Parts: sequence; C-alpha cells; structure tokens
Amino acid sequence: MAFLTTSSPSVAKRQFSIDKDEITIGRDEKNDLHIKDETVSRWHAKVTKKDGNYYLEDNKSRNGTLLNNQAVLQPTQLPDQSEIQICEVTFIFSDGNVSSRKSNLEQFTVAQGLNNDPTISSSSINQSSVMFDEFEESGDVSASVMSRLDIPSHHARSDNHARSDNHAKPEEKLRALTKITHALSESVERDEVLTKILDCLFQLFTEADRGFIVLRNDEGKLEPLGFKTRGARTDEMVRISKTIVKTVMGNKHPIISSDAAIDDRFDMSQSIVDFRIRSIMCAPLINSKDEAIGVIQLDTLKQSIAFDNEDLETLVTVAMQASLAIQKSDLFLDFKRAQSIRADLELAHELQQRFLPQSSPDTEEFEFFSFYRPMQQVGGDYYDFVPLDNNRIAIIMADVVGHGIAAALYMAKISAESRFALATSKTAVEAVHKMNNSLSGLNIDRFVTLALCVLDLNTNKMTVVNAGHMPPILQKSATGEITQLAMEESGLPLGIMEDYEYESIEVQIDPGDQIVLYTDGINEAMNADGDQLTTEAMIKEMASGQAKNPDAIGKLIRESVARHSGRHPAIDDMCLVCLGRKP
Repeated sequence: MAFLTTSSPSVAKRQFSIDKDEITIGRDEKNDLHIKDETVSRWHAKVTKKDGNYYLEDNKSRNGTLLNNQAVLQPTQLPDQSEIQICEVTFIFSDGNVSSRKSNLEQFTVAQGLNNDPTISSSSINQSSVMFDEFEESGDVSASVMSRLDIPSHHARSDNHARSDNHAKPEEKLRALTKITHALSESVERDEVLTKILDCLFQLFTEADRGFIVLRNDEGKLEPLGFKTRGARTDEMVRISKTIVKTVMGNKHPIISSDAAIDDRFDMSQSIVDFRIRSIMCAPLINSKDEAIGVIQLDTLKQSIAFDNEDLETLVTVAMQASLAIQKSDLFLDFKRAQSIRADLELAHELQQRFLPQSSPDTEEFEFFSFYRPMQQVGGDYYDFVPLDNNRIAIIMADVVGHGIAAALYMAKISAESRFALATSKTAVEAVHKMNNSLSGLNIDRFVTLALCVLDLNTNKMTVVNAGHMPPILQKSATGEITQLAMEESGLPLGIMEDYEYESIEVQIDPGDQIVLYTDGINEAMNADGDQLTTEAMIKEMASGQAKNPDAIGKLIRESVARHSGRHPAIDDMCLVCLGRKP
C-alpha cells in the first residue's frame, strides 16, 4: 500500500495510507486528508491510482501544488520518494514496495503531537512520533555504556575521520554559545526554549543529523519533548536508546562515541542499527538541586564525520545553559498556573460573598450585626437571614467541617438546601430534618453543624434547633443572666444519619435582650502559645456590661478575638451574627 509521510520541519511526522483509488487533499474537513491552513484551498489536490501507478493532480488551487519543486499543471505520475509541496506542508510519497522492519518496542508520542485523525496543522511545533528502544535492557547497563568526558572515544579515528570543515572554529563556537545564552535568556515558554536549544545546536554542529531532548515528567517517566532532523526524513518512527538516556541520567556524565555502529558499549542497540548511527554524544541536563532532569543527544549518520571530546565539552556547556532555561520555563509555568488559580479563587471569593446576605433584615423591633472572614479566600462557614411567611425571620448559622474550596462548594449546597427546606416546611424542626436527609443522601464524607433560629415578629418568640453547633448565647437585659440555648437538645450534625429526629426549644425575647450565634473559628481562636479563646471568655466579655446592642457586642467579640490571637494566623473560618430586641 502506498502512503504519504509529512516531512515539514513545522509539522509532526505522520503517515497517511492511500487505501483507495482516489484521495483528496485540502482545507475542507470532508477531504480524505484535511490540512488546517488558510493558504490551502478547500479542495486543493488529489492523488489517484490507475493501472498500478499513482498520479498527482492540482484542482486549480489558489497557491498551486509542487512535485519535486516543479508546478503540477496536469496529472503527473508520482515516483517513489518524490516530494509533494502544498503551501507550507510537505509530503514524501512512497509506493509501499519497501518493507519496514518491525521490532518489539515501547512507544511514546511527543507531547502536543497531532491527534489520530488525518489532519495537519501548519502551526504545530517541531515534533515527531518517538520510540524508546527496549531491546537493549538486558545486562549491566552502567557497565556497558558508561563513559566519562575525559575517557577517549572507544575506537581511534582513522584519517578519513579527521576533523573536517564541518566542525566549527573556536571563535565560531564562542559566538554560537553567546547566541545560545542570549536566545535562551529571552525565552520563557518551554516549547520555545526546546526549539531554540535544538535550532542553535544544529547551527553549532553542522555535522549533526538528529537531535532530541528528553525530560523527566512530573510522574518520573521519560518523555521526549523536542526533536529535530537535518533535511527531509522519511522514517516512520524516531527511535531513542533508553539505555543511553538512563545511563547518562543515572551517573550524570556525558557519553560520546566516534562510531556507534561498531562500538561494543552500544552492542545490539536496535535504534543504532536501524538508523545506521555513526557518531553519537549525549549530555545530561542537571537542575539546581544537582538532579538529572533529562538529556540532550546529537548523532550523525555520516561515516566521514565523528564527534570528539571538544564537541562533547561544547554540548555539555550548552546543556548547562539549557538546564537553566528549562528550569526558568518551568518556574514561569508554575507562576502562570498560580496566577490562574489566584484569579479563580478571587472569583470564587466574590461569588461566595454573593451567597451571604447583602443587608440585614429591616424591622422595627430588632437590630442585627454580622461578620464573616474565611481563613483562606473561600471558606465553609455560612450564615443567612431568610424571610418567612406570617411575619417571621429565619437566622441560619452553619459550619462545614474543614475549610477551603471543598468546604465552600458544600456551603453553596447548604445555602440552596436551607432556603428550599424553610420554604416547604411548617416548623423549624421539619426544615432541619429535610436538610439533614438531603445532605445524608449525598453520601459525602463531610458533615455540617447548624443552628437555626426562627424569630416570630408577632410574638417576639424565637424557636431554636441545634444540629451539633455551638449553642446560641442569650443575654437577658433585665437580669444580665447569660445562657447557652439548646445545649441539651443539641442533635447530630447534618449529613451523618438520615431521618434523625431533632428537637427544638422556644424562648421569649424581651426588650434589650441580645442573642449571639457564632462558628468555632471564634471561640477556638488560638494565640501563639496554642491557647484557645473559649466560649467562657466570650461570655465573660459580654457579662461586663460594656455592650448594650448587637453592633457593640459584635465589635466587642471581634476585639476579644484579635487581642487574644495577636499575630497568630487564623486556623479556621470565622462567622458571627448578633441580634437584639431594641429596649
């Protein structure tokens, strides 16, 4: 079967079978071979099979079609290994008569390569399908290939391997190294860094036929991320010796061979045999922690050319600069990710604030104070004022176990569930029962403490249901007595047990009486010695009689928390609601 192979330096190497008598090529997605490039016509060209021969025909395209650098003006027969040029994309035609050699290899595809559909994007970066050669994994790897920089090449070079004009002069290498340093210092994107490294190396080593960069990814696996060849290549795959890569990274020493094909250090290496590699050099990429993060390798197929130790020293120098540039690009990527996360958290913070009441209830008899501060940008504490029928107001105080994004998402669920339950329930107990069953049905390993107070503005009575939360604090104006409400009636937090039966209590709110609801970020606020503020300390502050209304009590408690904590950072979200009947 005949096939077309991409060979453009800006396009990942792909092979497309010509499996029918006619295939069409163009920008339209209905083509057999779809090219994503505005300079390509919708139905640009076609390849047809007739009497066992293949022909190329241009479909009166806007920018024309070239065959071996000649314009295609009529149907033209395709010779084996002929070059087809369609705008910025180049194909090599093969008639399929050459059998390809198969071996048992582990295959890796370079990151950002083309997908599986027959589509070419002319904006793709230099990439190729890459294989790590597994044939050579047996035996003592270190003993078989290890070579330090100061060890001479395994086979002495003959006269015809002598240094040729292809080697750069010292002053040229110095200029090239300066150029590489300057180029890498200006690059921050990893793809750009890898491309510049290989481009500069090919300018520096004009005798190199292949070059690639392998890096260790976050999972510790080797990943080929950069590849470059000199001129058009028709090989289906690029094979990389995993033995060489692992050895260089393992001992952090570069290796070189003047003739890899007969070098017994690389004995029986499938990748070297298949590609007739003559001379090879490979240098480790070492980060600031003296860890090998990958390698740079160059090799050549020319028998008349061999790398020497001076070349290897130059490659090691480039590898040092490349390592710094790669680390810088990784730091830049981390910075961009952090910026993105920060922006998302800022948006989440803004959205969460929208879930909270934007104003306090406006009543003639009662005043309100509220305070909310998450430990991070978002939190799991929640409070709400929900107007009910028959001139009633529900005051909700809830705390999702934990804090951060997960708790904030659960808090959003509490907001919706609480309003629905209150709107569809006749009593406070029934509402809490509905919320508990709904959250229990989620089967999430998180629970919620909640205190629900329903204030009847007609009778000035308040019903309290406590689901494992800190009991609301009631301060009576007439006697100064302070009590914690619904302590004995406190039930399980929401989300633990379905159909749990909750209890309620009812209290009369007289003129001047004050009620405080809070989350454990308030009473468990910690100082530098690890001591908590405690509810008892809060009650003592209230009993001093300094604060006579919700606003004053709220400020008094906040000041108490700040005074106790000092510069010690908050360890939990904080939420505080105070309400009181006017005297």
